[in-house]
Amino acid sequence: MDELFVVRHEPTWRIEPEPDTEYDNGTDEKTVYALFGLAIYKANVLEHSLVNLLAFTKIITAREQGEQLIRDPWTQGFKDMMGKLIKRAEAHTSAHPEVLDDLTNSLKRRNRLVHNFWRERIPDIISEAGRAKLCADLKADCRLFTQTDERFSERLLDPLMADMGVTPETIAAQYAKERREAMARYETEAFTAEEEPA
Repeated sequence: MDELFVVRHEPTWRIEPEPDTEYDNGTDEKTVYALFGLAIYKANVLEHSLVNLLAFTKIITAREQGEQLIRDPWTQGFKDMMGKLIKRAEAHTSAHPEVLDDLTNSLKRRNRLVHNFWRERIPDIISEAGRAKLCADLKADCRLFTQTDERFSERLLDPLMADMGVTPETIAAQYAKERREAMARYETEAFTAEEEPA
């Protein structure tokens, strides 16, 4: 399970809407670009959760059937785009129509961001009002991806991971380990001992 990278965030999907204090409230060009990057990042986190679900189900199936996996179960998932991952996960999401709806909406937003966003919205960056609208829309995308990932994880991924012995404590320990490794790798003043999780 070397490919189970940890991204930590606090659940917000039950909170409507996510507080705006979570984001920079500026409307300058840099903020627009930063929010775009954050939205894409959050879409990637959701994709990674889908990959984890598919990998864990492959491992569980192999164990139940007494088979040994020859290939890393994460490899194929990282080759697929979100749409294909959602399709592959349908066997698991079909019992949770609200999760499937969230995933469908997230896929539509992700595709618009990746393929059409700048082509359609670049004129909006010229004015203050346009940038404010871009920022509001990107924050909404961030919330959608985060809330979808949280609901997906709570309903599908977390129980599966618990069955495999992956607990919140093991996730926290892995997160701390990866953080220490990043700190050691880059040795910058931006990482301080005060930021180390307890």
